[in-house]
Amino acid sequence: MSTRSQRSDGRPDAGALRPLGLPRPLVVRSDSRGEPCEVQRLARRGAPAAALAVERIEETWRVVDEWWRETPLRRTYHRVTLAGGASLTLFHDDTQPLGEGWYEQRY
Repeated sequence: MSTRSQRSDGRPDAGALRPLGLPRPLVVRSDSRGEPCEVQRLARRGAPAAALAVERIEETWRVVDEWWRETPLRRTYHRVTLAGGASLTLFHDDTQPLGEGWYEQRY
């Protein structure tokens, strides 16, 4: 029985396990308080799609985890409603500068 998870060409094996729901990078414009004002998803090739305004921030919460590590996980989450009515959960990696480190949290 083989335990390889990659084919000889380097691509993942069809039966290999892969993580689901990984956060996707976003381009976010935030206000002076660090709250998101505008969100752009990135296309598969990394080019930003059209920006959508944040109409309403429904909820904000902070997560501090893995405090025992050299760099603990510190995130500020926002559940927002975008222009057009779509809901989105995004977070800022608080170990990054404010203009960087924004991600879409997929469930």
